[in-house]
Amino acid sequence: MDQNNSYNANFAADNAETIAMAPLNMEEMPAPRGSRSHVAKRKPVALIVALSLLALVIALFAGYVIGGQYYFKDKAAPGVTFGGVSVAGQTADELKATVNDAVAASAVQVSLKGGDATKASLKDLGVSVDVNKTVSNLLSAKKDNAFAKVNPFQKTSVPMVTSTDKLAMSTYLSDTLIGEDARVVNASVNYDTASQQFTVSSSRAGESPKLDTVTARVAELAANPGTTLRATVDTQTENAPISDETAGTTATEANKRLASQIVISNGDTKQFTIPSSQIAQWIKITGDPAKGTLTLSYDENAINTYLSGTLSKELNQKSVAEQNVVNSQGTVLAVEVEGVNGVEVASDTSSTAKQVTEALKNGSSGEIKADAKIIKYETKSRTVRYDVPNGDPHAVINLSEQKVYAYKGTTLVNTFLMSSGKPSTPTDNGTFYVHTKYTSQTMRGEDYVTPNVPWVTYYNGGEGFHGAPWNTDGIAKGEPRSHGCTNMNVSDAKWIYDFLPLGAQVEVVGSTPSSAVRG
Repeated sequence: MDQNNSYNANFAADNAETIAMAPLNMEEMPAPRGSRSHVAKRKPVALIVALSLLALVIALFAGYVIGGQYYFKDKAAPGVTFGGVSVAGQTADELKATVNDAVAASAVQVSLKGGDATKASLKDLGVSVDVNKTVSNLLSAKKDNAFAKVNPFQKTSVPMVTSTDKLAMSTYLSDTLIGEDARVVNASVNYDTASQQFTVSSSRAGESPKLDTVTARVAELAANPGTTLRATVDTQTENAPISDETAGTTATEANKRLASQIVISNGDTKQFTIPSSQIAQWIKITGDPAKGTLTLSYDENAINTYLSGTLSKELNQKSVAEQNVVNSQGTVLAVEVEGVNGVEVASDTSSTAKQVTEALKNGSSGEIKADAKIIKYETKSRTVRYDVPNGDPHAVINLSEQKVYAYKGTTLVNTFLMSSGKPSTPTDNGTFYVHTKYTSQTMRGEDYVTPNVPWVTYYNGGEGFHGAPWNTDGIAKGEPRSHGCTNMNVSDAKWIYDFLPLGAQVEVVGSTPSSAVRG
């Protein structure tokens, strides 16, 4: 019975109704107050990493652009090529060597149809390369844009800067490929060192080369130097394209330039005239047989090179301090040494060279002031006192008495007899200062030459004290007999020579007597 009840009870429990419960949503369950959520919020990690990388790239790029601007400021930029070769990073000196090497390696193999051939350099063909301008163009290529300047993928090819003298080209090819008796000879103008003038060489009809193919190859070499190209030329029979008349007119114009007086000054006291023989070296005469013309031009680079090596030697001057004598009031009584400003000609003579070039183009003479720094001379003064007892040495010549008085300040220290200038050549009145002294000198005038004059002390141009052993009688009598100087006994003249320093005052008073003043 008990077992049945137990079975029934268990059966009833198993067959009880089952209740279905909804699944538990942990995210919706509120967390206890003050507790941390066990689920972290999601962060945009990928975006942050991407932005960081972008910022790094921008910073690196900006640093490259800014750093590149500085590094390449005096070098060829990345992507710049010359003759098909990169010159990035080369300095001006390195570029100059690169250009010179390319010029030396550039040539044209010229063949005459059915005739001779020659390998001609650019110089042979009358082609001048402006190396400095080419280097300047290489340095400035791509510099107008900051990004382009440092972008190695943006390429720029820089050609050589050239000019071609077609007359020189024609002459070279004629001389090389055509027999002497058959070739045409254009009239030409050349400088003759013997006559120091430009002279004309006459023309002659004959065969001449056609230049078109050669000039085309030269243009290709300018764009892509450093190689040898080939050209085949024909000839043509013709009268000389450049006539004697054209050459004569050109020679006349060139000689006018030789006659130009181009003077360059330092802006102070020195100036320099450019020699005509030097001007001749700057005159370039180029011809164009196709046009039958000769043209004058002037080599500004050569002018600048000459001036930079010459002007400082010719125009620089050292400063010399003025040395003067002043009284107690500061009034200048005499200048013992003239002051000279210091002058330093600028090392950059390009501006002066441009002016010289323009003067030659215009065929004009004139003065050009060089760029120079002028340093004002200093002044050194020596104060003298003639107004106090036992002051500074000075002298008074009294013409009326025919005497010389020597003073120290107001103190009379000596008196001498003398013979002044005769009435027809009198000694000048006035206040003067000793400027030159000689122990002995040969004196010359319009009607006399007197050698070995002793103890000369000049105070007024050519007037001065000196010994006159030939005029002792005139000195003793006080009779004016000289040509303006103050004749003295030799020992007295030496005393005055020793007594009066340079700058000492000499005052001439009274009037010239017509006869002796002493019996």
